[in-house]
Amino acid sequence: MAESTKLSLLTAAQLAEEQRKGALLLDTRSAEQFARLHVRGSIQIGLVGPFASWAAMLVKPDQKLAIVAADEQSAEETHLRLARVGFDRVIGYSLANETRWREENIDLASIRISHIGDVKPALACDPSLQLVDVRSRAEWLKGHLPGAISLPLSDIESSAQLIDPSKPSLVYCHEGFRATTAASILLRESSSDVGIMIDGFEGWSASGLPFVVPNTE
Repeated sequence: MAESTKLSLLTAAQLAEEQRKGALLLDTRSAEQFARLHVRGSIQIGLVGPFASWAAMLVKPDQKLAIVAADEQSAEETHLRLARVGFDRVIGYSLANETRWREENIDLASIRISHIGDVKPALACDPSLQLVDVRSRAEWLKGHLPGAISLPLSDIESSAQLIDPSKPSLVYCHEGFRATTAASILLRESSSDVGIMIDGFEGWSASGLPFVVPNTE
């Protein structure tokens, strides 16, 4: 495959303008960086892990995209991997920069990160808290947190109605990669209280905490 065309660098103001004109902001930084602060309405798919596969599954191929990255190298890597799965409407990239974002009065957001030690106290404090498992159905059937809702990331847009937007939600996956992506998608069109359990089911089970294995007989 021929080398992809070099990406244009977008200023914070240009990034905001492209978003207003309908471009989807695709943030490829780590889960922790994205959760701490991001441009509201963007979605996160981390470069670590099967980035291109998830992008192909979750983003429409004709969608105009603007990349938000930690550095130029990450942006170019994102562009290359998107091109390999057919995305040819990448406008450019912008570097995550809180100072510039605030100077341009860009609407910013953050996502609450919880660890496994926070979950039981949180449930005791607020029994309405919804645990949302975004792993595959096969993973769910091997075990999940008690009381959790199964909402696989691959079906998240079509099945989001399973979550009550009036109640707080805590999203988890296996190790945290998919949870952040799922939370970012859920929050694109909603102001619901959505957090992430970053340790995932792996951390929960490794800590010896109880989980449920459905009876499939």
